[in-house]
Amino acid sequence: MTQEPTSGSTSAQLRNAFIDLIEEDSEGEEACRLAAQLAACTDVLPVEYCELLGLAPGSTFAQAARKVRVTLGCVGSG
Repeated sequence: MTQEPTSGSTSAQLRNAFIDLIEEDSEGEEACRLAAQLAACTDVLPVEYCELLGLAPGSTFAQAARKVRVTLGCVGSG
């Protein structure tokens, strides 16, 4: 999955892959690439995943992706 981040809604497939990444505590370059693809996603993250990541309820997938990228030590923008 190599797709440029776009502002707005993202496919359910990509959102679900990101949720799997959170649930499985995934690491590595592939996890970083996946998180980068959600850098501009305005879809709201389900509240249970906000809690897992220490984010406020109503946070977006983009906010979660930024937090995950920082946690993983991903390099590059996004």
